[in-house]
Amino acid sequence: MNEEHNIFEDKDLSEKLPKQPPNSLQDLQSHLSQIPELVKNVTNTSWEELTSTQRFDLQEKQQVYHNIAQFLQERLQVEFQKVEFQTYLQTTYILCNESDPELVGEQPPSELVQELATEVKNLVLTIKVHYLKPQEVPTSDTGVNSKHLRQTEIFYIARNNPKPNIFRIDEQVEWDKLPSDVGESFIKEDLARISFKLYPQGD
Repeated sequence: MNEEHNIFEDKDLSEKLPKQPPNSLQDLQSHLSQIPELVKNVTNTSWEELTSTQRFDLQEKQQVYHNIAQFLQERLQVEFQKVEFQTYLQTTYILCNESDPELVGEQPPSELVQELATEVKNLVLTIKVHYLKPQEVPTSDTGVNSKHLRQTEIFYIARNNPKPNIFRIDEQVEWDKLPSDVGESFIKEDLARISFKLYPQGD
């Protein structure tokens, strides 16, 4: 993908939440759902539905998974030292319910991958991917930015800190690099944003 611009941003959401700490993960997710500026979606189509089409660009999917795996590696490298990046990538496939053999291969996940997946589910609350039209993309002093934006959001709980955080990855995407279904939806439905939930599935 040409001329991508990455912005990695970590934010504490504690100021947006009620003062009383939640009693359970379910309560925490409920609180997060009340933050419209962070989780508002024009659509909430499941990632699985979109990626079931043959037209979806595998390279696009792989880039998203790569970003998530990099985040997991940075957060878990203390507990899981000397674990290769490919292991985190396989863990990401499990987390996002990815089964395409062109991505995950034919071999079943190892015990280490399954162990990591269990650990990750205690860390990550939800993962979403948003595609935004150019007018929704921040502009710079050099002029209007005409590229689309792919925004990956990971809501998580840090070690020894119960306050939820958001890790955001912004990447510019050329029109012809967008997944076909996303491009068609922008045209046919005139949406400013198209969103997908990667994790948890089925909520």
